[in-house]
Amino acid sequence: MDNKQYVFQTATILNRANSTLPASELANIMNQFNRTTTYGKPYAGLRGTYTLIHATYDWLLAQGNQQGADIVATAFTKPDGGYAYQ
Repeated sequence: MDNKQYVFQTATILNRANSTLPASELANIMNQFNRTTTYGKPYAGLRGTYTLIHATYDWLLAQGNQQGADIVATAFTKPDGGYAYQ
């Protein structure tokens, strides 16, 4: 499973629980499961994490999965409470 699939699965679980997760916590989860950035580095909860969330959103749209993209869009948040995919 690649990182986008993993983010989508995490977002789906959050959606079913009617919950959100800060992007920084997603980074911690990715690191706990030894998932790395495209550069082979751990996630820091900053730009790379937001890029992954947005890439997952775009990937789902490209597959015609608007519902999945919407789930990702509302699952992860920035420190100010806004959605991280934007």
